Amino acid sequence: MSVRPGLCKSELTNSVETLRQPIFGNPLILNQEGKPLGLSGKSEGNSLANAECSRIRDFWDAEEKEWKGLFALGVSFHPSNRQNRELIIASIPWDPATSNNVLSAGEWVNKKEAGQTGPLEWVYQVVETSQSTANVSEFRRISHTGRIQATGSHTITIPLEGYEPVRVLA
Repeated sequence: MSVRPGLCKSELTNSVETLRQPIFGNPLILNQEGKPLGLSGKSEGNSLANAECSRIRDFWDAEEKEWKGLFALGVSFHPSNRQNRELIIASIPWDPATSNNVLSAGEWVNKKEAGQTGPLEWVYQVVETSQSTANVSEFRRISHTGRIQATGSHTITIPLEGYEPVRVLA
């Protein structure tokens, strides 16, 4: 609920940030009483949380571009589950279907690859974007621990299509 000194909250800038948002205890997702879900003394969504549905991405079907039903969430069709699902979805202040998918300077991306499970070999830091391309700095993994190093001092241009945001930890 509190922010460490030196950090500040900012508006979400893309759909990836929106989908990463936690449902419970998030001061941006409030129930009808104006309290974060799960902190109001009520058990809103206990069965949903037990089914590991704790982030917006767990409730959102990206392919269908709609909210998942109870079956897809992995919970029973009990009336309280239906009511809690509706309460949670109504409390989410963003519409993932219309969220901005545009990359911004400073974000990290990599090429989408099906079945990627290990550390990424290449990542790119966005320097600037246009409508369909981005100028990026290219980085390559140089150790088995995941350390990366820039491959050059010049930017390269990549298409925005086929790349996805990733996290790079300092």
